[in-house]
Amino acid sequence: MKIAVIGGTGLIGSQVVKILSASGHEAVPHSPSTGLDLLSGKGLPEALDGATSSST
Repeated sequence: MKIAVIGGTGLIGSQVVKILSASGHEAVPHSPSTGLDLLSGKGLPEALDGATSSST
């Protein structure tokens, strides 16, 4: 399962990425340093392309 982790390069987010990856998921970290700007939406469609959606 591909999971987009918003904030995945930060202190806590990077740990989330490690845990998900160790569990066999394809965890993809996203942040401003990877080209994602949530305020403007720049990079959001690319960041979520192929990721699993959740309603929780």
